[in-house]
Amino acid sequence: MTAKSVTMGAPFAWLMKALDVGRRNPGALFGGFLLVLVVGLVPSALQLLGDAISTPMAPVWVVLYAISVLASIVIMPPLVGAAFRLLHACETGAPARASDVLAGYADREFAVRMVLVALSFMAVYIVALGLLYVVLPGKEALLEIFQRFAATPPGGQPDMTGLQAPPGGLLLWLLAATALLLVLGNAYMLAFAQASLGGRGVGDAMKDGFAAAFRNLLPFTGFAIAAFFVGFVLLLIASIVIGVIAALLMAISPTLALVVAVPLYLVLMLGLYVVMFGFYYHAWREVFGEPGLGAGPAAADVIVA
Repeated sequence: MTAKSVTMGAPFAWLMKALDVGRRNPGALFGGFLLVLVVGLVPSALQLLGDAISTPMAPVWVVLYAISVLASIVIMPPLVGAAFRLLHACETGAPARASDVLAGYADREFAVRMVLVALSFMAVYIVALGLLYVVLPGKEALLEIFQRFAATPPGGQPDMTGLQAPPGGLLLWLLAATALLLVLGNAYMLAFAQASLGGRGVGDAMKDGFAAAFRNLLPFTGFAIAAFFVGFVLLLIASIVIGVIAALLMAISPTLALVVAVPLYLVLMLGLYVVMFGFYYHAWREVFGEPGLGAGPAAADVIVA
């Protein structure tokens, strides 16, 4: 499949479509993504357990963190791929159930392909971060700043006396690093969509993902900039509203505040999951779809896991 170039307004159209993905089969879609969210919290829960019952780098702590990393590598990729398939089924009117997101584990070839895509991108991320560190200007000065912030007690002000001025070229490095991470993030999601929906192998899916991300760097960048500023304002408003509600509930009962906060957090995360996957699903359909159709393979061409 050849990645197509899209217009600057295309990502905004994908977002609008992503906000509407739950209309056709809300029970299957939101139920399935709730399963994705709950399973995705397992590695984080293991890390929190390690922090609660042990000290950092102690044997128990190391074991729990190792298990959490292994769980993320083995459990999440097939789940992500199956989530794309569930979304495709819901959008094309094919039969779908919430439990379809778990069916990817039963398809060994599919599960292995998803895990290999995730591992390949993990290697790419490690190499990219290593290269960014190598070309980072003024490493010593920046490391000293981070060390002083880390040594500052919570709520205190870091001691900034005697620090060197920010190194020249740092702004250019930050812009380049941001652009690289933006490409990697978009390539990652589009490669997963290709591997799960397009049936592409690991190498081909990665190649397609990077081709799409680089070819449409300007539309993705413009959307990211707009999303950053709009998201900042919305986050600020939400933080104020949630903060006021939390303070009122805490004044009534800490237990009540917890009972309200946990479901609210899950609902917000669920909404973000669905919109994010919907965004990249519609990006996949337009970027890799047949000319003039703006869609990917027909529903019959995709085996819904």
